[in-house]
Amino acid sequence: MWGVDWLSEDLLLLALDVGRGRLGRAYAISYGLMGADLVRLAARGRIDIVDDQIVVRSLAPTGDAELDAALARIGEPDTPPQSGEWVERPRPRICGKYLERLTATGVICEHTRFRTTRWHITQTGRLAEARQRLDLIAGSTGPVDLSQAAYAGLACATGLDRLLYPGRLRRAERDRLREIAAGRWTTTPSLASDSADAAAASPDATSEAGRAAIDAATLAAIRAATCAVARAAAAATTIAGARASGPAM
Repeated sequence: MWGVDWLSEDLLLLALDVGRGRLGRAYAISYGLMGADLVRLAARGRIDIVDDQIVVRSLAPTGDAELDAALARIGEPDTPPQSGEWVERPRPRICGKYLERLTATGVICEHTRFRTTRWHITQTGRLAEARQRLDLIAGSTGPVDLSQAAYAGLACATGLDRLLYPGRLRRAERDRLREIAAGRWTTTPSLASDSADAAAASPDATSEAGRAAIDAATLAAIRAATCAVARAAAAATTIAGARASGPAM
């Protein structure tokens, strides 16, 4: 996988509770997947963020069913949707679709018993790859590239930083991810995304100016997605906590 094509599946794998077979951040991961889709579309030259609105640059098929669904949904309104509002309204069954994709490729398997479905990771190497990718960012120093900024930002926005690096001993890693999520340390070299795909979206995509435009759009998408996912996840956490505590006595 090139560029940020791994982003959605990595986030989902890290959100899976390996022991219980459940999504540990179920109330946040759907927003994270929406944010990842936004970043991936920008990296492919399909969309841009202009005045916080998502502007479609090309409706050409991406070859990825979920990205095509995301692109089609962006183009539905008469006016370009606000990036935050779009991320905060996940597509129906977005988690289920990505889980089905991981199941189809043999990364996970599904078990249903007593009407309860659980997912077990069968390709532990794929999970280790996802974790190592984030560990390298959390343990890094200095500037990071756009793909690393996207991963760190969405991991923090969905609460994976607290889940994967708990306690005082892992504070430095949490702080590092949060600094990156806040927009520090990010450089804008060209992503290693499908250059042929980007060129199909824009005739000048492979030129220096075209590549710079896609990088700028990707950075804008990362910032918009990170903020929107964090906001939506925080609201969902508050609602979940209120429901768990029950009515006040």
